[in-house]
Amino acid sequence: MKWLVVLILLKPFFALACQPNEIHIREQWIEGYTKENGTYVSAHPRSEHCREIRGHRYFQDSNTEEIKGLKTKFKAWTDKEKSLLQTEIENLPNWLKRYKLSKMLRANEEIGNPNNPAMTIPATKTLIIFDKFFSTSKIRGVMVHEIAHIAAWDIDPIILKSFFLARDWKYQEAGKIISPAKTLISDSKLSPSEDFANSVELYYSDRQRLKNFNLKSFQILKEIIKTKESNK
Repeated sequence: MKWLVVLILLKPFFALACQPNEIHIREQWIEGYTKENGTYVSAHPRSEHCREIRGHRYFQDSNTEEIKGLKTKFKAWTDKEKSLLQTEIENLPNWLKRYKLSKMLRANEEIGNPNNPAMTIPATKTLIIFDKFFSTSKIRGVMVHEIAHIAAWDIDPIILKSFFLARDWKYQEAGKIISPAKTLISDSKLSPSEDFANSVELYYSDRQRLKNFNLKSFQILKEIIKTKESNK
């Protein structure tokens, strides 16, 4: 279950951490403009900030924004598909259910990766569902996995670091990341975020396998989830 390349190690990759019901807005340059009352506002930089998500888990039938690195065609949702997604979201573990999605997009297969059922863009809290999603036997696992990508942005960076180090991720100067020699799932080597999301998925589907693979990282993840579950 590929995640659209926003590699995650620690919060220094993100200058600002937002709440589960917010999305991150990057710093941007605002051109000069005139208000309705005639007041002129000079061009200026707008600092990065968090914006509350007002459209809660809403479905969109099209997408006009370019998503870098993604090749697919978007299409309209059917009522049956919407109903299924709403049910799966409500059945998520409570701590993952708290993360609001800004929008949900429906697409054909991902070109170049036809077996990918879904993907998330954590910065904008966007969920994209591909055709493959509706034929997989592990729909709940896919949903847990994708929302875990978003949740990773909301975890204490020191604790998250300890999880990745326990998994033998190595980080060098200039941002170079070296994946572990051994991973529980092959695509965990794609990024620390993928490794984390795979682990959360396995925590709910095959906890013993996760524990047997790496006891230390399992204990850290268990504590992360316990803490999140206790935060009402």
